[in-house]
Amino acid sequence: MNATPGKINDSLSDSNSEDAPQQQKLHKKKSSTQLPQPGTTQGSCAFDSAMITLVPITDAAHVVHGPSGCAASIWGSYNSLSSGSMLYKIRFSRDIDENDIIFGGAKKLYKGILELERRYKPAAVFVYSTCITALIGDDIEGVCKDATEKTGIPTIPVHCPGFIGNQNLGNRVAGEALLEHVIGTAQPDTSTPYDINLSHC
Repeated sequence: MNATPGKINDSLSDSNSEDAPQQQKLHKKKSSTQLPQPGTTQGSCAFDSAMITLVPITDAAHVVHGPSGCAASIWGSYNSLSSGSMLYKIRFSRDIDENDIIFGGAKKLYKGILELERRYKPAAVFVYSTCITALIGDDIEGVCKDATEKTGIPTIPVHCPGFIGNQNLGNRVAGEALLEHVIGTAQPDTSTPYDINLSHC
């Protein structure tokens, strides 16, 4: 079953319910409280913010499942303190084209992830949906699950098409991806009295 539309619908519902009371109470102009729409530029979108939040994970590969323009939008603007891996500096994109929009880009994404994991041996792979791949309904959740089973490398879907909302929502979506797919999924080999335990209910 394709879980992607449900995730995106949840994000849209949450962002709309948060904005509705503010519009009623503050009586602001419609343009200042309106959610970003595809094709408009109203500041940072959810996709940009999700990437800004997760790209500092330096030993992971970050794959944009969308057109190459999305991958170029924020990369290189942000750095991360790292004494080792610089993998996060490499741009990975599935470069969705017209054929993928018609026939779907899930197979292309899966093959690309397998090749990326073969060449670079990342500790994990984050796969970001974009406006186009969310609209055509590509199942990145299923692709990531299949890639994890095939390679043993955690492949984490991040449902963050730009049209779901603004920067704050993108930050939240990135955090939810970590809570759902990363935090609590493994135990460290060693522990110390100063470790911090992160968990969720």
